[in-house]
Amino acid sequence: MTITNTDICNMALSHIAVGGIVSMDESSEAAKQCKIHYEHTRRRLLGMYNWNFAARETKLALLEETVPGFDFAYAYPEECLKIYYVYEEGEAPYKEEHPRDYKVVAATGVRRAVATDVEKAWCSYTADIKDPDMMSEEFIAGFSHLLASDLSMALTGNASLMQTNLQLAQMSVTQAKWESVVEAQRRTRYPDG
Repeated sequence: MTITNTDICNMALSHIAVGGIVSMDESSEAAKQCKIHYEHTRRRLLGMYNWNFAARETKLALLEETVPGFDFAYAYPEECLKIYYVYEEGEAPYKEEHPRDYKVVAATGVRRAVATDVEKAWCSYTADIKDPDMMSEEFIAGFSHLLASDLSMALTGNASLMQTNLQLAQMSVTQAKWESVVEAQRRTRYPDG
């Protein structure tokens, strides 16, 4: 079954006992509040962790600009919410054990850039996933409760309801993180020699 942004909003509204919506573009106050909070809450939750369903690898595009203290500057990936590792292509299997230094900076003519000493750099990052069908079920549960927490004061004025949904979001997100870790196969690497 396909899940939509409106379905997630309706889950959040049901958590705070407010009637559902047909679309975020309708004129009801619930729809207006969903439209205000949905994107920010989604991006905020995606950026909190290196989710498997949102994990991406890409080669960085070299910029002509330079950043003092670093040999290279690269364009920040377009759909990127957070970078976790910068590495050379051959270092991909060891990026976690041997992280390379980098810094996200503002560069002339570019919104954000990645400064590093890595030549021909790649990066691991969390992508800005908009399609709910790409998200895990536990992530959606946490997302709906976090959205409900954000919506509750505007729609109900009930601080207790806001706090309850925030706690439920934290529990669901913890479970979602655990499930994400389980899906990532890691073998123990022993030092040579």
